[in-house]
Amino acid sequence: MSEHAEMTPDEFFALSLAFMKRARRFGYAQKSLLALCYAALIAAIFIKLTGGRSTYVTSLGLIGALCGFGSMFVGHIAKPIVAKAQEVAKVVERLLSNTKEEKASSPLPKIPLTIGFANLSGEDLAGFASEDEAVLSSLFIRSKVVPSHQIPSAEILFVYAHLNEDGTIKGQTNSSIRQIVELTNASIIVLASPNSASSIHNAAALPGQKTANIVLTLHRNGNGFSRLFHELFEKMRDGKDMLSAWVEVAPQHPSANPTHAPQTILIAEGGKIAFPR
Repeated sequence: MSEHAEMTPDEFFALSLAFMKRARRFGYAQKSLLALCYAALIAAIFIKLTGGRSTYVTSLGLIGALCGFGSMFVGHIAKPIVAKAQEVAKVVERLLSNTKEEKASSPLPKIPLTIGFANLSGEDLAGFASEDEAVLSSLFIRSKVVPSHQIPSAEILFVYAHLNEDGTIKGQTNSSIRQIVELTNASIIVLASPNSASSIHNAAALPGQKTANIVLTLHRNGNGFSRLFHELFEKMRDGKDMLSAWVEVAPQHPSANPTHAPQTILIAEGGKIAFPR
């Protein structure tokens, strides 16, 4: 097929189709002539055995012979065309197979946003931050990891901190999660470190900017935490808004939750946030 190397894919497939159609037409013609040959010969034998006129026998025998030779002639002409069509079919099959393999192996598009990781405590929560960064950062076009006690600017921000009983963040001069929303303008903020139910309840009640969807964590359940957010962000990358995706990965009914699910609370103050595509 080297003579067709300069063809565009559309031209090549058009040529392939033409070869296959010609081969099919010759095949139909050969089969039709062969069928007429057998029919004429059978009719001639039947007339001969039943005492029919010899002229009919001769005519039918001649027709059968002509059809037989015609079938052989068509087969002779069609042979190189059929061979070419088979060659083309193999190339087409190989091209289609390569295309499927390329599609299967091609990387999925990254989410055109920034995910950030802010450790506001220290070494005690560094393991959680590293685990989440390793699992989630590859989904996004940009990932920001900053030194402890710093907060990066990012549309999706994971915060690692201990809460005081009143819901404020320890060591941050009575700052709250909603103040971080105001500071960073993040659309999604996840308090990714586990805290007590009472401190989380108080954190949710603190005043502040209510423009982001906030997730608060009671229990990470091992790698179930990062697994949940990986599934959530995949669904959002594929077109679902956050609330629709959240219902699928974190059903509200306890019996519907998978065993790996962490214990989290979503405060949907940002509404149906969707990723750009």
